[in-house]
Amino acid sequence: MSVYKYFTQKNCKLETMKNPTYWKKHYVVHGNADEIERNIKSASFTSGRQNFELVYFETSKNAPNILISEGSGGHAYVFAELGYLIYLRGYNVFIMPKHGGYTIQELVQRHRDALSHIAESYDNRIGVFAEGLGGFAVFYLTLAGNAPIASAVYQNSPALITDPEWQKTAIQGKHFLVLLGKLLAKFFPQFPFPISAYLNWTGLIDPKEGNRVTEDKLVREGYLCDPDFDKWYPLKAILSLMTTHPPKSLAELKTPTMFMVALRGFGGSAYVKYLKDLYARLPVINKKVMEIDGSVYWMLSHPKEAAEVITGRFNETL
Repeated sequence: MSVYKYFTQKNCKLETMKNPTYWKKHYVVHGNADEIERNIKSASFTSGRQNFELVYFETSKNAPNILISEGSGGHAYVFAELGYLIYLRGYNVFIMPKHGGYTIQELVQRHRDALSHIAESYDNRIGVFAEGLGGFAVFYLTLAGNAPIASAVYQNSPALITDPEWQKTAIQGKHFLVLLGKLLAKFFPQFPFPISAYLNWTGLIDPKEGNRVTEDKLVREGYLCDPDFDKWYPLKAILSLMTTHPPKSLAELKTPTMFMVALRGFGGSAYVKYLKDLYARLPVINKKVMEIDGSVYWMLSHPKEAAEVITGRFNETL
């Protein structure tokens, strides 16, 4: 059995090559996949001497802009339906390429370069919706204050990765594994580590009836069988999340910020409490927290509702 197959579901019809239409079958919950596809455009931007694809929906050169940044493992087309629904509300919508096992410093720079591309090609009226790993990078970027981000909305993002309170919540007694990881990363920085070892994809599915059915299909038939999903990250990239300190203190944050807190999310009630405490520490005047009656997958299992919440916030702040 291949290592790839070992870390996918046993009932997957294994695909070994990227399928450009895979997303149409697995990640469109309510809409018309063909209609969404007809409106997708693609550009490229450069970061770290590499070219990256930037999937986008264009309303007009004068419309406000939203950049979507996904979490660990995922790629741009996972957010095709959500991006399209936001686009229908009058925005240009851009979706970051998958993170691909880069360090937090490299991801921060990649987001900065993508935002510069948008600002130069359109304008600097840009809001960012980020979740998971994308949220980590975007929060550090907003703290640095040197990127064209006018407003930010986060879901599933602890943000201050080196915060002892967050590490207490996230590590949950796994300090030995962290120490072992640091030791291995010192000698074998590119050693591949399965994302599933620290992110239990199926364990994050909303147990609530109705939501569970939709998310079970998204995760088991979609993510875990997707040949274009990241299944591994090098130890160097994983450890960078735990050891890279914020560029500035919270007191320097100027960007209007909203947290969407999934009540049945990663880390359970302790994680929800951490996010609320972090939100309370934010110094910005224009801030907001919204509790989501769902899981970390809510923005994908409920794209219509998510698009309404996200654009409602950006209507106020852009």
